[in-house]
Amino acid sequence: MSKEYVYAVARIRANELALLSEKDIRALIDCEKYEDCINILRNKGWEIRDTELSDYSRLLKKEKTKVWQLISELVSDRTIFNVILLPVDYHNLKAAIKGYITETLSSEIFLPGGTVSYEFLLKCVKENDFSKLPFNMKKTAETAVKKLIHTGDGQICDSIIDKALLEVIRFEGQNSKSRLISRYSEFLIASTNIKIAIRSRILGKSKDFLKSTLVECNSLDIEKLIDVTFEKEESLFAYLKFTKFMDAIPFIKKSLKMFEHWCENKIIELINYEKYNYFSVDPIIAYVLEKEHEIKIVRIILSAKLNHIDNNLIKERLRSMYV
Repeated sequence: MSKEYVYAVARIRANELALLSEKDIRALIDCEKYEDCINILRNKGWEIRDTELSDYSRLLKKEKTKVWQLISELVSDRTIFNVILLPVDYHNLKAAIKGYITETLSSEIFLPGGTVSYEFLLKCVKENDFSKLPFNMKKTAETAVKKLIHTGDGQICDSIIDKALLEVIRFEGQNSKSRLISRYSEFLIASTNIKIAIRSRILGKSKDFLKSTLVECNSLDIEKLIDVTFEKEESLFAYLKFTKFMDAIPFIKKSLKMFEHWCENKIIELINYEKYNYFSVDPIIAYVLEKEHEIKIVRIILSAKLNHIDNNLIKERLRSMYV
């Protein structure tokens, strides 16, 4: 293990102490007012100005930016984190293309971070020049723009970009020296394939649509998944019994949302399993993934508080998201 990682992991261990515990999450949920939640977050080290109180999205973006500033101080090669960063790039590419072409642009739709600034992505879209983008993103952007202009169908644009993201995540995962990244990327692709199959069945999509959308992975036989998706519902469950997603079947039967929660918990299990592999970069990657999960939970709680949603409903929404 390099001296760089020895120091970096020590810094990460110190920062982990500020992560929200299950007790902290329960305290946030039980707060009577939005402002009470803000006070708890401040006590946990969140830097929140009074002028930012009314816009929780700014608070979350600021916290996410702070994470990547820390990582930049600790690790010189940020490509290690591409599997985590690339979803931001492809989200921002989607937002830039759809926002510019449909004339609905807003800075609020872009996410901080990524490997490419959203300002540069937007510049590429406005000038219709994607030559300076990474190869896979270049081809994706060109295809998505043409399809959106030709069809006016935002969903087709989304599916093109979403598939390209999964393909590049697969490539990065297969070529990563991090065991956590390899396992995380494989799980992400396989679980996303199942979600797409379920949604396609619900929405009455064609088999050709599914073939054009799913991405190869080691955990699933894609051809088999496509076939059982268009058979009776029990066929899908019968197939999943012989995969790593056997335990997910009861959750899928309840709802797609419950399956998504199951997936989130599986990712947390994966993080917890790998985070103590001290002689690698994995503890640092695990911290970033934990922080992403934390920000997602805080977003749900703050939104609920601002909209005066009952605490019991918040607990129900989050019951399977924090451990």
